[in-house]
Amino acid sequence: MRYEVPTAFLSKEIMRVLQAHRGRQNAMPRRDLWARLTLFNPRLSDRDLREIYSRLPVCSCPEGLFIPATADEVREFKEYIRKSWGPIVAHRRVATIVAYYPKLDPTVWKQQELGL
Repeated sequence: MRYEVPTAFLSKEIMRVLQAHRGRQNAMPRRDLWARLTLFNPRLSDRDLREIYSRLPVCSCPEGLFIPATADEVREFKEYIRKSWGPIVAHRRVATIVAYYPKLDPTVWKQQELGL
């Protein structure tokens, strides 16, 4: 029987690797991240990778994956994901990010700008 690497380990490894990829300008191509993770699990598919990172507080863009550095990046990510997956999934993904990084909540920044 072949040993499978637990998803929890791969999730932690994704977060560890992406610590060096804060901000969209530092996005890591998904293919590069996948190549690193296949060292631990050679049978990891791109679909598996997408399923794992969809539960993590990370953003995706055409250039790859990154940890958001600004509320604007979170806002842009929400719009990007909404176009492909719809408003419910976009809201859920942003809620995950904001739970980990509350200072990046676009609604909080808007309230602060308005003096609320």
